[in-house]
Amino acid sequence: MIHVANAEIGTQYRIKSLNMNNAQLKHRLRALGCIEGSKVSIHQKGLFKGPCTLNINGQQICVRNCDACNIRLEHHYE
Repeated sequence: MIHVANAEIGTQYRIKSLNMNNAQLKHRLRALGCIEGSKVSIHQKGLFKGPCTLNINGQQICVRNCDACNIRLEHHYE
């Protein structure tokens, strides 16, 4: 299963699911456009399991590595 923490930088993906235990974080991410079915690409990954920067709908969002492991992805082909 692909998630944000092990995805390749620059590749287009589609968000499959958000498996967050923290309801507030899930609500914040959805408010920023990180919802199921939206297109996302990985812009940058931090060293030593640092934060990951996502590009969603033209905006960049940084998430912690432990939270990035809970965002499931699938390949997006156009």
